[in-house]
Amino acid sequence: MSGSTSNTGASDASDVLWLRPQRARRQPHVALSQDEIARVALAIADAEGTDALTMRRIAQDLGCGTMSLYRHVRTKEEVFDLIVDTALGEVEQPAAPSGDWLADLRQLAVAKRTVLLAHPWLARLIAGRPLVGPRALASTEFALRVVADLGLTMDDRVRVINTLHSFVNGFVQTEWEERTWRRPADGTTDAGGDPADDWRARTLPYLRHVLDSGTYPYFSAMVNEATPHPDLEADFAWQLQRVLDGLATVVND
Repeated sequence: MSGSTSNTGASDASDVLWLRPQRARRQPHVALSQDEIARVALAIADAEGTDALTMRRIAQDLGCGTMSLYRHVRTKEEVFDLIVDTALGEVEQPAAPSGDWLADLRQLAVAKRTVLLAHPWLARLIAGRPLVGPRALASTEFALRVVADLGLTMDDRVRVINTLHSFVNGFVQTEWEERTWRRPADGTTDAGGDPADDWRARTLPYLRHVLDSGTYPYFSAMVNEATPHPDLEADFAWQLQRVLDGLATVVND
């Protein structure tokens, strides 16, 4: 959630994705709509990544002509807008805030991480993208309701929400990058195919040299004392609590 909108001049409503009239498809066997396009595009993105999202591919999976899509979405960026908004609609949230704003923000963060992990491309696409689709707006509206009565200026309310989202997005992007790095290039999952294992085997002599040199005592202590395979769920919960603790100081000042 960031930025603002302003009236920069009148335009045809059909120029805006979310205001574009939904036209019925001529072929009666499949109802072509933004929701149906989003469903198919989302499945492609989840299975093959966003690079696989072309108008031709989406039309093929829908069983329609490519030109039929342009009545509903005109560019690949609009397809991205559709799937982002559809995915964000999966973030579970109650009908109304509970009255405990920290608990509500914690629940929102956990729910958002769940959705970001379900869609590997989502954290990257929402970074810097204006989120003004109806589902994204519903999420923003809920978050603003959560912090509405904290005595903060509107700018500070936005900062609180953006801080939370930035933490969740960044944490999940790191999770996905590590998962991608660990995945064998050929897609196999056979024993011994973990790139991390290969990296450790190749790097071990160097690391032993570093540890034995005494040049980096704090790094050496970390290697020797830190948990080698940290629990990501525990790490997320710990870091999220520190973020919430920090946000609480803004309200208590």
